Amino acid sequence: MNFNLKDWLGGAKTVSVTCNQWGDSGKGKIVDILAEWADIIARGQGGNNAGHTIVINGKKYIFHLIPSGILHDGKGKINLIGNGVVFNPKVVLEEMNILESEGHSYRNFMLAMNAKLILPQHILLDQMKESQSGGFRIGTTGRGIGPAYTDHYARVGLIVNDMLNPDVFRRKLEANLRDKMRFLRDIPREIIETIMRQDCLDSGIFYHSVDVFNVEAITECYLEYGRFLKDFIFDTDAFMRESVGEKNIVLEGAQGLFLSVDKGTYPFVTSSDSSIQGLARGVGLMDGDIDLSLGIVKAFYMTRVGGGPFPTEMGGEESEKYCERTDVNQGNEQEIFSDADMNSEKDFLRGVGIRMAGGEYGATTGRPRRVGWLDLPMLRYAVNMFGPDIILTKLDVLNECREIKLCVEYVYQGPDFNLGPEKLIKGSKLSVAVPNSEVMRYCHPVYKAFPGWLSDLSGIDNEYDLPDKLVEIIDFIRNETGARPWIISIGPDRKETIFM
Repeated sequence: MNFNLKDWLGGAKTVSVTCNQWGDSGKGKIVDILAEWADIIARGQGGNNAGHTIVINGKKYIFHLIPSGILHDGKGKINLIGNGVVFNPKVVLEEMNILESEGHSYRNFMLAMNAKLILPQHILLDQMKESQSGGFRIGTTGRGIGPAYTDHYARVGLIVNDMLNPDVFRRKLEANLRDKMRFLRDIPREIIETIMRQDCLDSGIFYHSVDVFNVEAITECYLEYGRFLKDFIFDTDAFMRESVGEKNIVLEGAQGLFLSVDKGTYPFVTSSDSSIQGLARGVGLMDGDIDLSLGIVKAFYMTRVGGGPFPTEMGGEESEKYCERTDVNQGNEQEIFSDADMNSEKDFLRGVGIRMAGGEYGATTGRPRRVGWLDLPMLRYAVNMFGPDIILTKLDVLNECREIKLCVEYVYQGPDFNLGPEKLIKGSKLSVAVPNSEVMRYCHPVYKAFPGWLSDLSGIDNEYDLPDKLVEIIDFIRNETGARPWIISIGPDRKETIFM
């Protein structure tokens, strides 16, 4: 691209890209753009429980684990998975095969030797727990992320480097499985077998009819992964410490701030810290090493996957229950709701219309995302915690929307609640979000409405040509929250980007 990223970044050497919401906000595109400037693109938390989408000249690429800068590997860019990631070797090998088939290289890929391994038992336990959780559904992807992190903190997990040492791998695997069998021995065998025969678990090769787990098959498979990946495995913590301040680094977050296990709407969160603090720690750095933190804000709507409070959700409880259905996906929703439109009088149908216009479905599953208006109390919290610098994405989705609402504050409508030294009572007003599910579930939004701009944004390449009504909304957000937009994204392609 012709734009000079180095000048625009103003001397920053380490830049983080995270989401200030619940994820699915367009991080992949932004990381891909910044990869033109970067020497190193690094992921530091999460696993293959999120899909990062990049569109180049109409061609869509979706990565679940390899960093989004991988398409720049041929230019010598290093794409790195850090120690804080839970790593599924099968997924990375599949992504490498896709890259090869598309003519892209991955020779500069680096993998932390101390990244945590996802094993078949983690996927089994994850899927069993979610299926048995009844009405209390967190919305896990069932890919073993949570159980792998649990094993790490319980000090019974395996790491990437174990795949290079057969005796160590087998000894640690057997100890890990003994720990799991204390729980699994009371589970009906037919439930276990059904899950273990899924495609994601190689159609049953890891299942043993007597012992539940085929230790030989798991060991053989993972040692083979190790043989293939060994040339990519490094002490990435040391590498990053040597590189910080010397190389241009982009840190790519996964999920979003309000899904952080430490700072999100607990317990409806992911299993890692998806803030800039967790991201930096997960690549061997400190958050003080970050020169510029860019928080992505989907505008002027937002989405959430899975359970948990969502004050501005269009359709409220009706929408949440609908999005839990397993028989609904991107392929059939338009048939189910042929009358849905982003200008519908009914909130639920308006949300469906925006979801269809924005393609708000899981990158792999096609699962519908819950849709709501942009929440300024949440944005104020993010700005207060991690700084004012933001990126506004997906503005083009609302080109045809006649009325756009922004939540400016909450009115608490729940029972009396002690919040540290303060007490919330019915009618309390909150201008800054409290990321506590016991509070947010009772927060009712207060909206300010704006007329839509009702014009096509395609072809606009500078902020001065943006429609006045759109600029009015951006200025309002800036004044209300202290946020400072750096980029406006008006489409999925690299070229559809406005630098402020």
